[in-house]
Amino acid sequence: MEYTVLQQRKKALRDAFFGISEEMSSEVDSWMSRKPKDEPEKAYATSSLDRYSEIYNMKHKRRGIALIFNHINFKKMHSRAGGEIDSKELAQTLHYLGFDVRVYIDPPLKTISSTLKNAAAEDHTDADCLIVAAMSHGESGFLHTTDNVYPVDMLWTPFLGDRCPSLAGKPKLFFIQSCRGTQLDNGVEIIHETDSTSNYSLPAYADIMVAYSTYDGFYSWRSPDNGSWFIQALCQELNENWKTRDLLRMMTAVVRRVAIDHQSYVPHDESFHEKKQVPSIVSMLTRLVFFGDVPLEYTQSGKQGEK
Repeated sequence: MEYTVLQQRKKALRDAFFGISEEMSSEVDSWMSRKPKDEPEKAYATSSLDRYSEIYNMKHKRRGIALIFNHINFKKMHSRAGGEIDSKELAQTLHYLGFDVRVYIDPPLKTISSTLKNAAAEDHTDADCLIVAAMSHGESGFLHTTDNVYPVDMLWTPFLGDRCPSLAGKPKLFFIQSCRGTQLDNGVEIIHETDSTSNYSLPAYADIMVAYSTYDGFYSWRSPDNGSWFIQALCQELNENWKTRDLLRMMTAVVRRVAIDHQSYVPHDESFHEKKQVPSIVSMLTRLVFFGDVPLEYTQSGKQGEK
């Protein structure tokens, strides 16, 4: 009974947010595709980047906004001990990188929705990019608030290229710290062996990166004393290497840090003891993201992004 109610609740939230109807379509390769109620008109945006530029322009007047939603306390679930460490350190790191950081602790669903829509309505013309981070309890495809649940793609839908033209062609980065299921990773032991710009169009979902703390279906680990493995590794990597490395190279290092350096310690419960975790990075970025100086190989070859 509880499962059925939860599924109905999720469906109602998704229908309300995305405006999908029950009309089924047979024109696409999906057995459960649904047609939007209102087909949005094609959006137009301007960019000075050449279509084949290999890096994003990160030299605008401002870096951009960074929204952090951190859910620590819940009515029907245990609190996320150590969660406050994550939002504090991530905020410090992103502020150091030049972001306008806005932190929300235990925001209700209504606040999350309005904050996202208001941020999407802002003018981002003079901004480099956007970051949204969410930390909470979760499951595959959904995140929890204090007493509610919402689809994770609610975080980036308002910022798609056809809905937020001033961010079109710019990197939109999302970091999700939450469980995505109840599977446990036992790990495996590794034994070491000895010139002119022309018009072009982009898909609405282009220029997005979503970094999940764990692979779909699995637990995500957190230390009550030190914060979550993923957010701590992310902050360490950004603090140490943002000036010289591109984002995806740093995210690969974050995956490596979490996968190799961490292992759960729950000696009183063997089923949760000595388990592993690996983050999952989903990238639709079309260029490289450099928060610091662009390497000479790009500036000298004329591949650097313009204004």
